[in-house]
Amino acid sequence: MGADHEDSDQRFFHVPCLHCGDMAPITWARIRWPEGRRDEAHLVCEACGGIHHEHDKPRLLAGGEWRATARGDGRTAGFHLSALYSPWETWAEIATEHGRIRKDPARLQVWVNTKLGESWEDQAGDTVPADPLMARREDWGDALPASVAVLTAGVDVQGDRIEVQILGWGRDEEVWVIDYRVLWGDPSGPRLWSDLDMVLQTTFPHPAGIELPVRAAAIDTGGHHTKMAYEFCRTRLARRIWAIKGRGGPGIPVWPRRPTRRNKGKIPLFIVGVDAVKDAVYARLRLTEPGPGAIHFPRRLDAEYFRQLTAERVVTRFTRGRPVRSWQPKRDGERNEALDTFVYAHAALHGLISMGLRLNEEVEGMASVSARQDSETARVIRSDWMR
Repeated sequence: MGADHEDSDQRFFHVPCLHCGDMAPITWARIRWPEGRRDEAHLVCEACGGIHHEHDKPRLLAGGEWRATARGDGRTAGFHLSALYSPWETWAEIATEHGRIRKDPARLQVWVNTKLGESWEDQAGDTVPADPLMARREDWGDALPASVAVLTAGVDVQGDRIEVQILGWGRDEEVWVIDYRVLWGDPSGPRLWSDLDMVLQTTFPHPAGIELPVRAAAIDTGGHHTKMAYEFCRTRLARRIWAIKGRGGPGIPVWPRRPTRRNKGKIPLFIVGVDAVKDAVYARLRLTEPGPGAIHFPRRLDAEYFRQLTAERVVTRFTRGRPVRSWQPKRDGERNEALDTFVYAHAALHGLISMGLRLNEEVEGMASVSARQDSETARVIRSDWMR
């Protein structure tokens, strides 16, 4: 609910209790279920404790009415209606979805926005400290963690080097940092880009007995070597090596529906909503238990990596009375390539998803794959713009 609703008389649709007649809106707080049985979710009357099942919903809605809950500004009528009222979506389905994503702040935010129609309290916070993250480093040996099914890479181009981060994705976007490399050299010449190409062609042994390739890579083209980045991506679209440009600000999606060709290279250029990704990443960095959205770090990462990963913070300024959030360095001149490459690799996953990748199905397939190279593992996902 935005500022306009806050200024309104905030009308909610009240429905009658079929047991005592008390009128109240259908809210998430009133949806209950027996322990461990979300498929039996029901509505409870807060006045008498009466239970209403899904088949009672038509009668509840038929007897309901809009009621204002605030005085407002005297001019604006505001109406709020959540998915809990929907005749096409059951309370059990909504509760089950909540159970799947409740520990992942990024996906929980979407659920709150779309299912409840409510604003999300910023979970990213001002900062995330580096030391506790470093203390969470793990050992998983030379092979990939067994839960990893898809690899993506993020690439950042600097004046004297190219930095690459490879992430391994598991069920519900649980993620492992697989590799981080700094390639030193001159980005204006071909040799450094050849080194990058070799890194992106690297395969990684999986406990299932196969080698996993990098399925997609997002390369930032916004620096001083844009032309070279364009040329590198131009001939590698079939490998899903994508030219991207990060853009901050509200309302910009993680991955666009289609790329733009309005650039000097006339190539598909994907505009990535970096603020949306950073919000998700910083919220997930606060997760301390394995599961949906959790981030795992290998023992070999040093303190500098974690300083760069946590180098930014959210700053809120007010413009014309409205809050405007932006991501800013904690300190001037602090390096943030670890964060940027993580963001780009995260965006690359969403690029794959936009082209039809179903991550959880990939995880299930990996669990059952035999010790041979399955051509499905490295299949080429195509879309109209690649033809």
